[in-house]
Amino acid sequence: MAFIASPQKILKKVPERRTENEKVRFTKFRKTAGPKKMEEIEKNRNIIQRDMEWVHPGTLKAVLFDMDNTLFDFVAAKLEACREILSFIGREKGDIAEEPSELFRYFLRGIYGFEDYENIRDYMQERNFFTTQGYRKCCEIYEREKLQNLELYPAVTDTLGKLKDLGLKLVIITDADRHHALGRLTRVGLLNYFDLVVAADMTGTKKPDPAHFLFALETLGIKPGETLVVGDSIKRDIAPARKLGFKTAYASYGDWRPGEETDQCFDFRLNTFSDMLDIPWI
Repeated sequence: MAFIASPQKILKKVPERRTENEKVRFTKFRKTAGPKKMEEIEKNRNIIQRDMEWVHPGTLKAVLFDMDNTLFDFVAAKLEACREILSFIGREKGDIAEEPSELFRYFLRGIYGFEDYENIRDYMQERNFFTTQGYRKCCEIYEREKLQNLELYPAVTDTLGKLKDLGLKLVIITDADRHHALGRLTRVGLLNYFDLVVAADMTGTKKPDPAHFLFALETLGIKPGETLVVGDSIKRDIAPARKLGFKTAYASYGDWRPGEETDQCFDFRLNTFSDMLDIPWI
């Protein structure tokens, strides 16, 4: 993008309203300039306006955040939960040589949801470990440990506080259901920072379906061009947001999906969460 003067300098040079003499001169200019010249002027004016919106901090009204692996390392918490499940099974059935990643792999198959207990059941059944009582205990361990092991990425709380101080509306858009989303946000002390939580059981869909994004826009009464979407998944967060006209920030620090980033289809890359404060629109 070509460099332009700051919006404040430009606005000083361009009066808000034309005087009567200026209106007369502009009308005469339009008559003599011809349609092609006026079309070029209008095109340049639109380019300048877009550039001003790019650098003007007042254009942003809200930030929509993915939750897991954007605010905290959810994969690490799930792996710890898997480790505790295997430890329990080992005490009941004898030592297990497998790593927690083997159980975690069952959550990645796509047969059930990323949070569904059926993944644990399949793991146990395929190894002849399954009992109804043992299965229930493993599900309890899973829920307890994944919540207790949540850890915020560095500077999340401080950065969210600064965004709130700027008057921005902060929203969660997550594929977790509302109960789990509120539980995780409460656990890490972030619930009060957000004006709205949009969960999968509220829209009946999961990302990349646009329903989460559109629900947030309608609830807050804002437009995509006034809103930044922050997420760790190109496929589920960034790509659908771009299609809808949102500004986007890719949370690369939390992306655990190897090979998903094929090209730079985002507006800004975050190497740490606090990099948000360097985004031109904020």
